[in-house]
Amino acid sequence: MVSSVKTTAKYFFDPHIIKIDCDSKTWHPTPHGYALAFGMVKASHIFQGNSIIEIGAGTGIHSILALKLGAKNIDITEIDEHYLTIAKQNAQKNNVSFRYTWVKDWMNFTPEQRYDVVLCNPPFCKAGKANRRWFITELIERAHTFLNPGGHIIFCQSSMANFAKTEQELQANNFSFEVVHRSRGIFRDYYFTEPGFIEESRQVSDGFEIIEDEYIETLQVYLGTLKV
Repeated sequence: MVSSVKTTAKYFFDPHIIKIDCDSKTWHPTPHGYALAFGMVKASHIFQGNSIIEIGAGTGIHSILALKLGAKNIDITEIDEHYLTIAKQNAQKNNVSFRYTWVKDWMNFTPEQRYDVVLCNPPFCKAGKANRRWFITELIERAHTFLNPGGHIIFCQSSMANFAKTEQELQANNFSFEVVHRSRGIFRDYYFTEPGFIEESRQVSDGFEIIEDEYIETLQVYLGTLKV
């Protein structure tokens, strides 16, 4: 059952306004989520008239934006029915609808059809994996099984997740790529309490900066295109 205690916020991704409800189990967009949305607006051509799947839709904000950017249809996945319920309610709040909503564990399934775009904000700091990059690598390595020839993946990641490694993996998996959005910001508080995270990030070349005693990460939104 969805919690009755909700908070509502409005977001402006020029020229679109999206209204989102969250309950105690769901998050409003993080800096990664904001960056991905801004990158989507800058790469809006990949959504127009196309079929989309979002892996791990959360509140549904990115899928809602994809529809506002002109997507023909969108299917979404989440690991728990609860999140899908929240996402569907948010879609209704914004006068759009998803085609299919599925409870799926990440990309561990074979889609019944191929898509033009795979959309994702992969977990990293709190990935729940010994290798925090696991979700990013899996996205890049498995996306071709979801995509039509010439299809796209679009996702956000932190400098602490190693941009160079991501770019090597994209090339190795037959994607051309570009960075469609970049932003910098102060670390979130939980970065310092997540066991081992800061120590691991120190091992990544240019993983973060320290400016006036503040830790700064860079976020990049990658648009990958599967070579035909």
